[in-house]
Amino acid sequence: MAIGTSDAIAAARALLGTPYSGMDCIGLIKRVIRTAPGGEPGYTTAGTNTLWRSINSAPRYRDLTWRQACLRGARAGMLAFKRRAEDIHHVGLVTGDGTVIHSSSAWGRVVETPLDGEWTLLGIHRCIDVAPAGPEQEADGAPLYTARVTTARDPLRIRETPVIGRVIGHVPRGAYVRVLEDDGSGWPRIEYEGSVGVACGEYLARVDD
Repeated sequence: MAIGTSDAIAAARALLGTPYSGMDCIGLIKRVIRTAPGGEPGYTTAGTNTLWRSINSAPRYRDLTWRQACLRGARAGMLAFKRRAEDIHHVGLVTGDGTVIHSSSAWGRVVETPLDGEWTLLGIHRCIDVAPAGPEQEADGAPLYTARVTTARDPLRIRETPVIGRVIGHVPRGAYVRVLEDDGSGWPRIEYEGSVGVACGEYLARVDD
């Protein structure tokens, strides 16, 4: 059982105005998951970095079931994150109205603000349902084709941006990935086990149906 999208947003909005001194950003997410209908009363996580990186953890500790390094396709119920270098330092709940609810140290309280370019990452939490994709989002998320990784030894790196972008995931040699977008630059956008980013096309062999 998971928290319905509208229930999660309602629980977060009920906390608007709560002082930051009593509830930081990860505390807001934990409160929503603990108190909203269908949630987990005993839920906890160590912090935003732990939450973001949990997708690489064993199933028991894997709170995120999907993540990507951009805001494309943001939907109500998703979590948005801010990043400073390698530090994932802030998280909020996406409303689907172009806003995100979060506890802000700058504002000193829980606020609802625009989902703007300061937010750079998206994730789906196992405890919170996400609103269905609209027609445009469904088309965007549909794979162009499947490809097999052909690296000689090392796993293929999934990066935020081409060439030297931050590494957000790895794909072992011989594994299959979904290619979501290919603009001919040599760095197609791919998805593998919940991580979405770009990878070097030189090591991807298209698999025909």
